[in-house]
Amino acid sequence: MTIRAMNKNERVFYTVNFEIRKAPFDDYLMHGYESKWKFYMALSRLSEKWQGRTGECIDKRHDFMLIRFLDTPGGKPDEEWIPRYMLEPADTPDYVREMRKEPDETEKELDQIFGFDEH
Repeated sequence: MTIRAMNKNERVFYTVNFEIRKAPFDDYLMHGYESKWKFYMALSRLSEKWQGRTGECIDKRHDFMLIRFLDTPGGKPDEEWIPRYMLEPADTPDYVREMRKEPDETEKELDQIFGFDEH
């Protein structure tokens, strides 16, 4: 069962900040790996790809969080399920605060014309 993490107004951000030696390698079978080495390699790849990036938690499942990284080029965000122990709570990034600015009058008018307004 998936539990929706946040309501529309409540946004929670996390930074991928992981030290490989703190991983629960003794639990490799519980995580679905055949050996500690394969578990280590999987966590290494995950850490290498996402280390240092901050994203929004959009869903939770067991001890994993679906993190949406909004700092991607091209405007399409990346998403990844990341174990909770690889994440640290973070403040809302500046670029997200800038994205939440009020739309100008032209945008509001276009939204109304095309039926995207909330009324």
